[in-house]
Amino acid sequence: VERAETGEVQLTGARYLGLTPSGKHYEITAALANESADGSGWIDMDEPAAIVTMRNGSILNLRSDVGVFNKQTDVMTMSGTVVVVQPDRKLRLDTEALEANLEAGEMRSDVPVLVQDVDRRINADSMKVYDNGSRIIFGGTAKMIIEKQKNPPSESVDKFIAAGG
Repeated sequence: VERAETGEVQLTGARYLGLTPSGKHYEITAALANESADGSGWIDMDEPAAIVTMRNGSILNLRSDVGVFNKQTDVMTMSGTVVVVQPDRKLRLDTEALEANLEAGEMRSDVPVLVQDVDRRINADSMKVYDNGSRIIFGGTAKMIIEKQKNPPSESVDKFIAAGG
């Protein structure tokens, strides 16, 4: 821990823990964090990584080159190489900028995204995630590629297609 001339607190290996409104845990770590001294709750981070437990118990991993976390609003803004992984769904999102509202269970990226799982790959100009990942809306030009399977599609793929995905 160091204090800069501006009054900011600089933390090496910083770790922040919290709870979502549904009582699920999240943890944010950073190689280096600069916490504003003005009480605003803003924290600039190098190499932030977050682990969020979603309402249904699923784990979500987020990481990026740089980020800003607001402790008062539970909003994390990430940029650079941004990667979000949901291991149990084998889902991965790649983008260059992302805002995650940990309290509301929402994320958005206003720049191009690549979302992929075992069966699908979706490229879009932007994306918004609502309801802890239950609803994803792709914006601008969007293209989905479905890999041909040797076995019949699973029930989840059928549901995805039936829902207009």
